[in-house]
Amino acid sequence: MRKAATFFLLIILAMFLSQCKKTSKTQVFYVNYRFIGIREGSTVKFYETSNQKTWAYSPGKDFTGPGSFDDVFHFVGPYIGVRNGRTIKFYETNKQGGWYYSAGKDFTSPDDVDGVFYFFGNSIGVRSGRTIRFYDTHKDGTWTRSTTKDFVSRGDIGGAFSPIVNYIGIRDGKTVKFYSLNGLGTWIYVAGRNFVSPGGVDDLLFLNNGVIGVLKDRTIKFYEVDKEGVWTYRAGTDFSF
Repeated sequence: MRKAATFFLLIILAMFLSQCKKTSKTQVFYVNYRFIGIREGSTVKFYETSNQKTWAYSPGKDFTGPGSFDDVFHFVGPYIGVRNGRTIKFYETNKQGGWYYSAGKDFTSPDDVDGVFYFFGNSIGVRSGRTIRFYDTHKDGTWTRSTTKDFVSRGDIGGAFSPIVNYIGIRDGKTVKFYSLNGLGTWIYVAGRNFVSPGGVDDLLFLNNGVIGVLKDRTIKFYEVDKEGVWTYRAGTDFSF
């Protein structure tokens, strides 16, 4: 009886820790040239800028999930994707602060999912271990495997994003390496563009002007790259929330 009780207590503890893990993670993600989203627990708040140097909370636009979830990302236009396990549900904003579930557009991965990001067009990248598979959505809300070839990393993948069309950034610890599709549709490493964070990394986002934001604790530090591939800290632009 004591062994059985211990077993069930361990199960309950594991479920509790799993739930805490889902609701405590802080994420940052790029929306467009005016907004970034910051997720804490099951709530996403949006912050606005006019120059991508200073940011201010934009009230009345918060998204609160119906429950705990694993990931959130901006998809296209007024949509965000919210992942819980292998399933992503999409929510649409009316641009007046209201968020509504977009029925009939769910994506469910056939494989385990460690992360997801917007690729380009109507595509997403789904990370499972060291492999990223790509999927396309269609007007009827269905999803199919993309013709884009899988990306397979030699190292661990702590995060991934797409800075521009046919490019992806892969984070392993403090380092981000970039890859692009060549004319044969094969992923190739882009040398001379690595970003290495001088400090710790909790999460990372890429702005549309070639700037990387690194989240550590509750502060985002920004870095920009020059034509030679050298990354420089943008002093005076830190954002704390």
